[in-house]
Amino acid sequence: MKFCRDKLMNCGFAVDGDNLIRRQKISGDLTLTIIIDDGTVTTKITDADGEPYTLHLVEGASGKFVGTVKAEYERVLNDLAAQCSDNQPFKSAQALRLVELIRDRFDDKPEFLWEKFPNYAVFRRKDNRKWYAVIMNVPRNKLGLEGAEELEILNVRVEPAELDRLADGEKYFRGWHMNKRSWMTLRLDDALSFEELAARLEQSYNLAGKK
Repeated sequence: MKFCRDKLMNCGFAVDGDNLIRRQKISGDLTLTIIIDDGTVTTKITDADGEPYTLHLVEGASGKFVGTVKAEYERVLNDLAAQCSDNQPFKSAQALRLVELIRDRFDDKPEFLWEKFPNYAVFRRKDNRKWYAVIMNVPRNKLGLEGAEELEILNVRVEPAELDRLADGEKYFRGWHMNKRSWMTLRLDDALSFEELAARLEQSYNLAGKK
């Protein structure tokens, strides 16, 4: 990933020799240090005594605190990729507006979870960590539309009965790579108004909050 030096400086990094470095408090008394050397990111977490903390990197490590540290660690790195790189993952105007709406309405930021699909962005609630939106880009013909050019889409939660009523293979689709009974895919190429997309997003956020 190519980072923008000016963006990194605006995100709190400071010059340290040939590197850029930022230290910040995360869960409890832990400190996360991020070092960027010519695009290479190195991280370390230390406790209040300066001792290394590594449980967040141990596969299978369990416990509420470890889970909290891991989630915070991943969030910080995802924010770094989204805010300080020169790679803009979102292309369509509707996708960019939705990301801004999510930030302003729910104070949530995109999470980029898949190395193979670096532009796939997940949004989830803070209280229960459930997903309520996924922005992806797929070839049009994967949705049954004409053409092979890529199309940005929004996956949202929906009531099954409403999905059965709406799914038409033109504007509304059963969830792409999601549960096809409870997720719906919407096009982000102005096939739908932004007002409708915003309403569907709000509904999905609320559905994700149900127990």
